[in-house]
Formats: sequence, structure tokens, C-alpha cells
Amino acid sequence: MNRIWRQLAIATNWPILVAVAVLSTLGAISIWADQQPGGTSDGPKQVIFIGIGVACLAAFQAVNYLKIGRYAWPFYLVSLALIGYTVAGAMIGGQRPLPLVSRINGAYAWINFGPFSLQPAELMKIAFIMVLARYLRFRSNYRTFRGLLAPFALALVPLALILKQPDLGTALTFIPALFAMLFVAGAKIRHLLSIIGLLLFMGIVAWFSGPRSEGAPGLPVLRHLPAVIKAYQRDRVYAMFSSDPRTLQGTGFQQQGALTAMGSGGWAGKGVGVIPVGRHVPERHNDMIFALIGEQFGLFGSVVVLVSYIILFAAGIEIAAATREPFGRLVALGVVALLAGQTFLNLSVAMKLMPVTGVTLPFVSYGGSSLLASFMAAGLLLNIGQNRPLVMARESFQFD
Repeated sequence: MNRIWRQLAIATNWPILVAVAVLSTLGAISIWADQQPGGTSDGPKQVIFIGIGVACLAAFQAVNYLKIGRYAWPFYLVSLALIGYTVAGAMIGGQRPLPLVSRINGAYAWINFGPFSLQPAELMKIAFIMVLARYLRFRSNYRTFRGLLAPFALALVPLALILKQPDLGTALTFIPALFAMLFVAGAKIRHLLSIIGLLLFMGIVAWFSGPRSEGAPGLPVLRHLPAVIKAYQRDRVYAMFSSDPRTLQGTGFQQQGALTAMGSGGWAGKGVGVIPVGRHVPERHNDMIFALIGEQFGLFGSVVVLVSYIILFAAGIEIAAATREPFGRLVALGVVALLAGQTFLNLSVAMKLMPVTGVTLPFVSYGGSSLLASFMAAGLLLNIGQNRPLVMARESFQFD
């Protein structure tokens, strides 16, 4: 017990623990406040999920991260196999779904185990960071354009499967971690910018490809290509900029309802459990839980959430900067980029700055798999912060 207390007393650990505790508590309160028909609530299940998450945090914090890193590849391959199983369920789901695989919100992304379900893509996020860090730690070939093929392949294989489920929101969270880890490891900026430019170009082509209805914007030369962007995805983008009442009551209802709920909370909020507006927002437990926090706790509660994330990310960056061992430095940076990117994406959707994508708010949103991955990530940060081995070599990722 004294050993554990000494480890937790490290300066960088307390900010992480406090931030995680504040975010998890606000999330559990908001979920508990939303009474379902019949007076039931998902709050008790969320508390159980948090308890399991804390146990995972303790497990990932207790064993030296270098030992955990030895199992990065098996973790990656198992997660990939589980995602592949859900994709197989998506491909044949309309005829005879595979055992344990079911469709939720239009995606075959979960494997059910009785009353609980597992989303393998959430575990893959942690596995991907560990595998990529293990690949990059002693190499320098990724400083060439061709050398970037292997790191991108590690990301593109699970991304392709996750998009096939389909789950665009989860797939997008891999991208910040990939680019941040490559940048810190020493990949050349011009190569990364070239890839970003190529992705933007492909995005533009994908947006304008496919047939269009008469009068719809598009490029004639691309109308003969297969449609990549689905109709409902286009509608979500258009809804962001629309003030038409029919659109706001249809495709834009979720984001408009979230904004109304947040605004109705004012400065100090309506009080714990008082969510008359937020109760009517779709996916209020998951994608739009920030709206419930804003309505209950007002601007003050929203600022507390933002400050908690800033503290968490700042502590993670400090851990990465102070770690000379390359694997630990990359994992810490990857975890921060993953959580920060996911947070930015969720809050941007809730505040109508981006089109709706299904992505949870780390430590806050309802869901066992999301909490499990978030607590694993926090456990790795704590682990790296308390186990910084002495490295008798030059600084990591220093190139002439």
C-alpha cells in the first residue's frame, strides 16, 4: 500500500487523477439524472462501468509499461480480429447475423455478452498507439516518404474495417494520434503536409463524386464516379448552415436541441437532475452529453469540464516531454493526441461546429467500451509518469 501511495503521489499523477475523477463524476450525475420511461435510469450501469474502468486504470498503472508493451502486437491482432468479426456481421447482417453481433444505431460495431456489449474499435485505439510506438521507437526509415507506408498501414487496416461497420466517428479519432506520433518521432514535416494535402484532395473528390439531383452542386466530370459520401452525411453538413425550420426539426434537430439545452442553463445552470430540454435531445447520453452538463450546471459546469481536459492534456504532455525512453514518450504523446482529438471532435459536434458524427466524450459519455479505453489510456499515462527508466544514450529522435 505504501508503494502504491508513493507512486500516486508523483506530481504529474494528481492532476490526471483529479481531472478523471471530475469528468467521470459529472458524466455519471448527468446520466443518472435522465429518467427513462418507467422511472429507470442508466446511471447505475454507468457507475458499474466506471468501477470496471478504475480497475483497468489500476491494472495498466501497476505493471511497468515496458512489460505491457511486449504484448502490443497480440493486443493489436486480437482487437483487429474482433473488429473483423463485427464487419462480417455487418456484411451478412441483413440475412443471418453472426452470433453475438447486433446492429445498434445503424452500425454493426458491438459484440454482445448478455446485458453488456464490447466495442472492439475502442480497444483498437489503445492497441494502435502501443503498436505504432513500438514500431517507431528505434527506427528512422519513416523520415523518408516510402518509410511512412508501414506506419500508415498500421492505421489504415483497422480504419478500413471500422469504416465498414460503419463507424466514421471512431475512425476519425485515430488520425490525430497517427500524425502527432509521427511528428514527434521525427517524420519530415513536408512529407506529413503532403499527405494531409492528398487527403484533403481526396475528400473534395469524394464530396463531389456520384450522381446528383437536378440543381444540386457538383462537378460534371465527377458525376460518373461511384458515390462515396452517403445522402444522410451530406444532409448533416447542409443542416449545420441551415436556418430552415423544417431542417432544424429534422436533420438538424439533434444539434439544435443540444445548443438550446446548453443555452438554457445560463451561467449557473438549473440544478442537478433538471434537464427538461436536454431530455428530448437524441443520443444525449453519448454524443450530446455536454448539453446535459450545460443545462444542469450552466456555463460554470461547462468551464469545469474544459479546464479538467486542459489539466489532463497538460499533465500528459509534461510526462511525454520528461520521458527520454522512446516507447514511453511516444505512447504518452499518442494517448494525449487520441483523447484530445476525441474531445475536440465531440465538443465541436455538440456546439454545431462540425457535422454530426458518433463519437463519445472521454470519461463522460455513457458506454462501457469507451470508458474502458479512456481509463486504460489514463493508466498508461500514470504508468509512464512513475516509471521513467534511465537511458544511457543520446536523446530520442534526434537526427542530424
